[in-house]
Amino acid sequence: MDRTTERAYAKLNLTLGVLYKRSDGYHALDSIMQSIDLFDTVSIERASDIVVTSTGMQLPYDNTVRRAAEQYRALTGRSAHIRVTKRIPAEAGMGGGSADAAATLLGLQKIYGEADEKTLFELGASIGADVPFCMRGGVQRAEGIGEVLTPLRGMKLYFVVAKPKEGVSTKKLFSLLKLPRTMPDTTACIKALAAGDMHALAPLLFNALEEPAIELVPEIGAVKAALLEAGALAACMTGSGSAVFGLFETRELAETALPNLEKFAFSRVCESIG
Repeated sequence: MDRTTERAYAKLNLTLGVLYKRSDGYHALDSIMQSIDLFDTVSIERASDIVVTSTGMQLPYDNTVRRAAEQYRALTGRSAHIRVTKRIPAEAGMGGGSADAAATLLGLQKIYGEADEKTLFELGASIGADVPFCMRGGVQRAEGIGEVLTPLRGMKLYFVVAKPKEGVSTKKLFSLLKLPRTMPDTTACIKALAAGDMHALAPLLFNALEEPAIELVPEIGAVKAALLEAGALAACMTGSGSAVFGLFETRELAETALPNLEKFAFSRVCESIG
């Protein structure tokens, strides 16, 4: 195989709890992550050097795709030309960079096949905390800094995802974070997902980073209020923000609500996958 094109799916954090700050400087997390049908496209072609280009958004030279390719080359000696078509917004908490790195590693492995699964997963974790989840996808409980994954039974979920113009710096947010913080009811959330009970799930959506993120970017609160006003069963920030998702009972209701969110920099109807 000389080339492949991979989909790099975005994620939402249905719950996100922060336990404590670890001795290595990272924060221990407990989160339920869900893949959605918004994706970047990563096209990979066998080559003797690494070249990364992008459309839809300009990537800096030092980006997650290049780091993934360089890690794979350091391990195997193999290189590639990689083109990324960006659709997932940046600084949104939707895992766009992580998803692109995951797709890069999986695509390189599909072409060359020179790394075992465990090593490939470790490469992903070294690039970013969300990369391991993005390599596996679906709905999973993520612990540690995000690399300890447990697959969960999910259900079909419909969202409107909206983002204000201003993003949130994950590094700045965590540097200002004060602990302890309220934790989500992860066990109840897992049960609601397994039961396919959307109305039980809705009040359990919770992100411990939302309140401090709103202090940095107040418009996050405006997005959340607009989603609830548009009829969402619940609304919650994803990751470290600044995107917020509203949960809707059907895709039709989500589509009907979408025009109320078009004043923001990004808005889209999405569905869960996996």
